[in-house]
Amino acid sequence: MKMRMMTLAAASLLMCMAPYARTQSATKPDKAAIAHKAEERGDLARSHKEYAVAITYYQEAIHASHQNATLYNKLGIVQLQMRARGAARKNFAQAAKLNPELISAINNLGAVALMDKNYKVAADYFKQALAKDESVAATHLNLAEAWMGQGEVDHAMTEYSRALELDADILTTTDEGVIAQIATPQQRARVAYMIAKAYIKRGNVDGALVSLSKARDLHYYDLNQVYSDKDFAPLWDDPRLAKIVKR
Repeated sequence: MKMRMMTLAAASLLMCMAPYARTQSATKPDKAAIAHKAEERGDLARSHKEYAVAITYYQEAIHASHQNATLYNKLGIVQLQMRARGAARKNFAQAAKLNPELISAINNLGAVALMDKNYKVAADYFKQALAKDESVAATHLNLAEAWMGQGEVDHAMTEYSRALELDADILTTTDEGVIAQIATPQQRARVAYMIAKAYIKRGNVDGALVSLSKARDLHYYDLNQVYSDKDFAPLWDDPRLAKIVKR
C-alpha cells in the first residue's frame, strides 16, 4: 500500500512538472522571436536614419538576447551616428568581448579611437581587424587615416592604395552596414589624388586629370608633388595639367 501511494505521488509530481517544462521550453523561442523582430525593426529604422528609434529597438532586442554580440555592435553603430561616442565604445567593447572574432566590432573600436584622435590605439585595433580579414576596404581606409594622424604618410598611402584596390568606390558608396568608415574632407582629397595616380599608371590620362581636378577642389595639401612624382611624368608636358596645378 505504501509503495502504491509513493508511485501515485511520483506520478502526480511529474504531471505537475509537465506544464512547467512546456512553459520553460516555450519561453526560449519566444525570447528569440522577440529579439529577432526587434532587431529587424531596428535595422529598418536605421536604414531610414531614424537613429533614436533604432536605438530603442536594439535595446529591446538585447534585453531579450543579452549574449548576442551583433546586437551590441549594431547599437554601437547607431550611437556613433548620433555622436554618442562613449556609449558606442562601451557597446563595441561588449560585442568584441562576447565574440572576439567579430571583426566589425574591433574595427569600430578603432573608429572611436580615431575620432578621439588616439591614433596609435586606433591603428592597433585596425591591424587586429585586418589580421582576421585583410579584404575589408573600409578598415584599410581607417588605418590610412590613423597613419596620417601619426605623420606616417608612406604607410597611409599604402593603405589608401589597398583600400582602392579592394573597392574603387570606397568613398562614394553608401554604407548602412555595421562597420564604421571614417571620411573627412582631407581624406577625400587624398583618395582623389590616389585615384589619379592609379589612373595614370593604367595609361588613363583623362581619368587622371579629372581626379587631380577633384583633389584640387578638395584642397589636397600637396598637389604640387605631381611634378616630382615620376608616375605622373606622362602629364608633365600636358597643358591641361598646368591649368589644374602650376609648377
